[in-house]
Amino acid sequence: MLPTEISHKLLAVNAAVMYKLYKSKTPVMSGWVGSIAAFVQCIVMVRLTGLYRSNISAKHVIRDAMQESDVPADSVQRIGDINLKQWLAVLLPFPQSVSMSLAFPGVSKVQTVIFAHVGKNKTTPLLMDVYKHRDTPPDAPIMLYVHGGAWIMSSREFPPYPFIYQVAARGWVVCVVDYQLAPKIAFPEQLIDAKRAIAYLRRHAREQFAANPNYIVVGGDSAGGHLASLIALTAADKSLQPGFENVDTSVRGCVDTYGVHDFKDRHGLYFYKQKDHTFVRFIELLVMQKKMSEADDAWEQASPVGWLREEKTCERTDAIPPFLVSHGTLDTLVPFDSSRMFFEQLQLYRQRTHQPSVGGVSDVFLEIPGAHHTFNYLLSPRTLAHGQAVGAFLDNLYQKTKDIPLQLPTTLSPCQAVELTVATPARISPMASSRL
Repeated sequence: MLPTEISHKLLAVNAAVMYKLYKSKTPVMSGWVGSIAAFVQCIVMVRLTGLYRSNISAKHVIRDAMQESDVPADSVQRIGDINLKQWLAVLLPFPQSVSMSLAFPGVSKVQTVIFAHVGKNKTTPLLMDVYKHRDTPPDAPIMLYVHGGAWIMSSREFPPYPFIYQVAARGWVVCVVDYQLAPKIAFPEQLIDAKRAIAYLRRHAREQFAANPNYIVVGGDSAGGHLASLIALTAADKSLQPGFENVDTSVRGCVDTYGVHDFKDRHGLYFYKQKDHTFVRFIELLVMQKKMSEADDAWEQASPVGWLREEKTCERTDAIPPFLVSHGTLDTLVPFDSSRMFFEQLQLYRQRTHQPSVGGVSDVFLEIPGAHHTFNYLLSPRTLAHGQAVGAFLDNLYQKTKDIPLQLPTTLSPCQAVELTVATPARISPMASSRL
């Protein structure tokens, strides 16, 4: 991950060292050892140059993908545009806090709040960090962000800061949340904790953050992407809201960045990469804490792709919100095809149910060329282009759905809705049809 996102800085360091040695006339390169070292150094610099060119050119692939969506063309064309302050933040060796302030002036963490207390014998507070721009207008939309860390580590204090700051700079209130970690707890406690954050925002967002509690989009990376997808797919499952069943935990959209989508590895993506069942054993031992052979339904419900199966189609009574799914092509931890297959299943679900996403906003899949896992944790031209694409998606989503009620009231499953549409087309108004 490091060489691909900071190749420009590594290239500058290597060039500076070579120049220093040349100017000092140090005989370090004399003899055959020095000659080999110089040759290797040249190869390294050529490789770093190639990585940097790939990083910069990623914006073209991202633009092409966004052009297939309903995002306005002028917003798509601005993807990859970098201003002077952002270039300085990318190129100069500043600490990340300085780089973020330089690239996105006016954005800061404004509050840390306790959104829930969890635990049986000894309760533990769950915390939420709130980021916003100083000029964010009242009643701003919210992005709830769920951090990654393989469900067993990390916290809200270590999110992808470039992404968080980019979204906040566009006028969104970004709330980064903690959740309980395995193996102290088993799934689905992590998911329930994230839904507790939504319940908290429904009650307190307006008074505490001047944000709109009825407009929440969820996002996350890696394990957080897995949880974000499940939040978007399980709003109707009240068993995942113990003690707050009456709260509407639906979201307006989902930004899933290199998330995990299939605990069961039914297509063998992890097995093909690892040549063994390490991934499934890890999930079994630490995350689910139950064997797949003994709890197949629980494993299925813990997999986002499981909620899109054909046999689940007729069970849903809620609409799936628009998704933006992105994944780096060089990800060696979570297979790229995991996101691609999940996105394909989402499109098949929409085709089967004749149910477009809410507001007519199209789902988007972003293939990030040359990017590794956690690529968006470091500031680079590719990271900025990815964040701009997500921002364009979010702004388009907000403009098209901000006036739609929080949750479309329906007691019909997609199958029943389709049957009703076919049987009595004259009874359904154009507005109602667009909402199915």
